[in-house]
Amino acid sequence: MSAWDDWVPGFTRTAATRVMTAERMRWYADALETCSSGVDEPVIAEPNIHTDDEFAQANGLPARVSDGMISTNWISTLLTELFGDGYLVGGSLRTRFVKPIFVDEGIDVVLRVVNRERGEDGFERLVLDVECVKGDGSVATGGAATVTLR
Repeated sequence: MSAWDDWVPGFTRTAATRVMTAERMRWYADALETCSSGVDEPVIAEPNIHTDDEFAQANGLPARVSDGMISTNWISTLLTELFGDGYLVGGSLRTRFVKPIFVDEGIDVVLRVVNRERGEDGFERLVLDVECVKGDGSVATGGAATVTLR
């Protein structure tokens, strides 16, 4: 019996709920600023919709919102934990940001098998729907992934 026998179309895997925190939003905004500037020392991001409630409200939002890449990273982390090189080397991930995620919202990462197929190289591949689902059941981030079963 293979570890992947249950992974057939319709199979769903949900990761433990993660909570979006103000600290995580701040850390990610600062890290993005550091990466884009090319500076090796930490750079604190200017107030923006991801770090400051007043700035977000002045720009039509009810409060600060997480950067969409945080939820994409949560999906990628689960794919890496489950499939390792089958995702990192032989897989793909595409996401779209559907709804904002606010401070203290719980998010479930959900993977759903859409298709299971054998490639020309002899390896089986999964085609997955991927989502970050908010506590009210709405999708904040959605997309698709492929992984190779090794």
